[in-house]
Formats: sequence, C-alpha cells, structure tokens
Amino acid sequence: MLGILFDLDGTLVDSTDIHLYSFLDALDALHIPRKPGIEAEFRRQVGKRFIDIVRSIYPDMDDETLQRIRELKWEYTPKYLHLIRVLPGVYDTLSALHGRYPMALVTSASRRFVQWVFGATNPSLGMYFDAVVSAEDVTHGKPDPEPFLMGARRLGVDDAVVVGDTDYDRIAAERASFRFVHARDIAKLPEILKSF
Repeated sequence: MLGILFDLDGTLVDSTDIHLYSFLDALDALHIPRKPGIEAEFRRQVGKRFIDIVRSIYPDMDDETLQRIRELKWEYTPKYLHLIRVLPGVYDTLSALHGRYPMALVTSASRRFVQWVFGATNPSLGMYFDAVVSAEDVTHGKPDPEPFLMGARRLGVDDAVVVGDTDYDRIAAERASFRFVHARDIAKLPEILKSF
C-alpha cells in the first residue's frame, strides 16, 4: 500500500513567522547580537531542525547557549500561535485522501509544536494523520532520509509519496527512494496519486 508523508511548515501551515519571532525574542533575552541578514537566512533554512538552523547561523556558539535559546524559544512561541495559517487547498486535499491512504505528518518541528498546531487549527489537522514523526523521533533531520523512512515504517508501508515545500524535503524523499510532490501542487494531489 502507498503511504502519504506530509511536511508541516510551508506545506500544510504557514508558521515560519512563529519560529522566527520566538527565536529572535530568545536572542534578545540573552543579549545575543542579531547577525546581519539573520531573518532572511533563517527563512532560507526553514525545513531543517531548529537547532541545526541556529548552529549554521552561529557556528561558534557553545551547546549550553544553544540549549538555552531553544528553551527560551519555546517559552515565547505561544504568544505567536495566532499567526498559524492553514494553507489553501490543505483541508480539501486531506479530506479527499483521508481513509483512502495511510497518512503521516513528518516534520522537523518538535512534538510540542505539532500539538500546538493541532490545537490551534479548526478542524484540527491532527484528525487526518495515522502517525506523526517529529524532531525528537530521529537522530538525523532532513535532508537525511531518516524522518521519511520512519514515517513509512510507522504507517507500515514500503512505498510512499512525500509532499513538501523545500529542497530538504525533496532531497530526503529522493534519498529514501520515495516520490516527491511539491506543496504548491497539493490541491492536485488526489489526481496526481492516480497516476502512481
């Protein structure tokens, strides 16, 4: 049976600003200077695990400070949850596929953030998924194939289609030997799947 593996940020919801603003708040709270172009660089790397993004922006930062930034980011995140937006076509597509294919959410975001998204969306996006793979569940994040391979395992399928919006999603899907559909085509997904 074919499984469908969905990315979260940029594919089902727009939550980039939530991650960015809470990250910047954490930097400010710790009096860490913002590097020039930090907002654009952060946005460019969305799709990777948060800690990996911070490491790439601040390569010389010690682990203790990295962990403190992550802790503070989660403290600040709830004040931005009202910015979550379910992207166009998502509910129609998930409703059309629900019950016809096993579906998993495979995200670089934390389990806590996934639960917040499920709680902030109405109807809850969580009702459509048979499994969830979050950042804590894997050793290597995208573009490593581990997250998507784990998603397929949790669905009990050998073959899957990955739906995502970044090169990290595409590369991870290819490395897992799964087909990839870009999120911009999510409304066409039910038709696209008929050709597989």
